Amino acid sequence: MRLELPRMSGRVVARAVVVLVALAPFPAVTHEGAGSPIVLRSAVDDEPLDMAALQGSDVPPAVSEFVRTGRNPYIGNAQAAADGKQRFEQWCQICHLADASGRMGPSLVDDVYNYKRSHTDLGMFEIVYGGAAGAMQPFNERMTPDEILKVIAYVRSLRPK
Repeated sequence: MRLELPRMSGRVVARAVVVLVALAPFPAVTHEGAGSPIVLRSAVDDEPLDMAALQGSDVPPAVSEFVRTGRNPYIGNAQAAADGKQRFEQWCQICHLADASGRMGPSLVDDVYNYKRSHTDLGMFEIVYGGAAGAMQPFNERMTPDEILKVIAYVRSLRPK
């Protein structure tokens, strides 16, 4: 017995695609359009994070570029990574160890992620800035956004090439 399925018009298929896209999980960071700043989201509930510290005339150029493009301008910058290492040693190594291989906190140098978003610099920024479930507290009151970007540059420099 052969089952006959009704034919769908292109319009019906297009509407179905729109519905499926609308129902897809929200991305870690959205970019509303050309020239629009990114929207940082909580790793816990995907709600937008307070971005007041990332905006204004006193924000360092690297942070402004990050908010505008979603790219960390410090990646590959040896001085920024060295600065990031100092903050990492101060705030992060207690949970992630000096080599970032993980202890109480997860490894930051392998491809196993507690939060899929942390494989990107945007996602890692969200987690450091806004915190995550468990022991990972938000560091937005302990480090500036510029320092967080430098810590990310340092962590990325530790990954095997």
